[in-house]
Amino acid sequence: MAFYVERFHRGLRRPTGTKGNIVTNTSNDVRGRETRISYQLIRNVTSSEEKENGVQTHIVNIPAVELKKLGTEDNLRTYIPAHSNKRRNAVHRAIARTIETEPSRFINRNSGITIACSKATINDNASLIALVGASIINGAQTQGEILRFLSDLTDEEEEAFGRFSVRAEIIVDPDHSSIVETAIARNTATKVQDISQAGARGHLNDLSEAIRREFGQDIRTSETDTDVLETFQILQFARLLMPIAVSGNPSASEMLRPYKNKAQCLEDFSEWYLNKDADLAAATRYQFVIDIAATAIREYQYWERHPAWNGNYAWGETKKGGRAVRRDKANKVVWVSPGIIFPILKAMSAFVRPNSEGKWILDKPSLFKPDEMVRKAVAQFRAHESNPMDMGRSQSAYEALLTYPETIIEVMRDFADADANT
Repeated sequence: MAFYVERFHRGLRRPTGTKGNIVTNTSNDVRGRETRISYQLIRNVTSSEEKENGVQTHIVNIPAVELKKLGTEDNLRTYIPAHSNKRRNAVHRAIARTIETEPSRFINRNSGITIACSKATINDNASLIALVGASIINGAQTQGEILRFLSDLTDEEEEAFGRFSVRAEIIVDPDHSSIVETAIARNTATKVQDISQAGARGHLNDLSEAIRREFGQDIRTSETDTDVLETFQILQFARLLMPIAVSGNPSASEMLRPYKNKAQCLEDFSEWYLNKDADLAAATRYQFVIDIAATAIREYQYWERHPAWNGNYAWGETKKGGRAVRRDKANKVVWVSPGIIFPILKAMSAFVRPNSEGKWILDKPSLFKPDEMVRKAVAQFRAHESNPMDMGRSQSAYEALLTYPETIIEVMRDFADADANT
């Protein structure tokens, strides 16, 4: 089969784009469209197998502004935050952070983009490549963050700050159905777990040291670790004990986040780590987790095996939401569903305070009766049709259990105020 790459000598065409908006071309009518991209360096890396299939592959370094010319018609997905800014996640923010703080390192820190086209014509003298039917098939999120950055720049600023290098792989394949299959394959890969990334970057070092000091065990810092304490669980438990005064967020989503989204707990912890030296709120939240982590583990274990679950309180397999409790051979409860324990642990946040040295501690007053807490949790479990999953996701369950410790705190304050006035 003939190759679809030609060498030519033609004039340059000025890059175009729309200022102030994040624009990506997602039209499906691209088969005959020609897109001209300027480059800094290009190399033909076509393998013998590709030659047999009539395909060529080039690796090219291009200025970031050139990405304004490319669409994502053949990609599996477009730039996600373009549809909803709420969906802009840690990956997007990490890309943006590199663009804003270390653009000269972007080409090393980012995996780049993959462009597919049906034909390519290279102009060596002008450092220009003309692509027919070009589309990004992998790297739409990278392109989206670059366009987001460029959209805030003036023309002069773009010329100064928008020409950092991006590495692209250009696949020239005349068979569009093959391009579609390549796009699917490039977007179906084993994901490196977030826990491994956080561990490799040192985000978990302080937490690991704090837990090892208390328990003599390591926490998970890689998805392949064995015989370790689960980092996700530790972060969930610590987040449950975080008072509103620390989180700064009284919303229901914050209350339910540990149960509904453990990955977000890790993502937030990493963000606090990265920002702790410049942001007091981030530093406070980060240190809170380090201070309270060991206590959070013990507190969860305490409630999970509390003797008050025995007797008439506990249930085995439920009709909905999975198992509520497990018993040992002596018929004693040794495990309670997280959907029941999580609201209890959140209620304990009312008793969390800094000690005289500024370290966060859990300080339960003598007025607090654990058996009463279990009784109230059982009532909520039954109110949620004996469905532990529903209870774990229910704002009303958390608020109902918080009422008991919060009332105790209010009574104690009233007594303290009365004593101060006598």
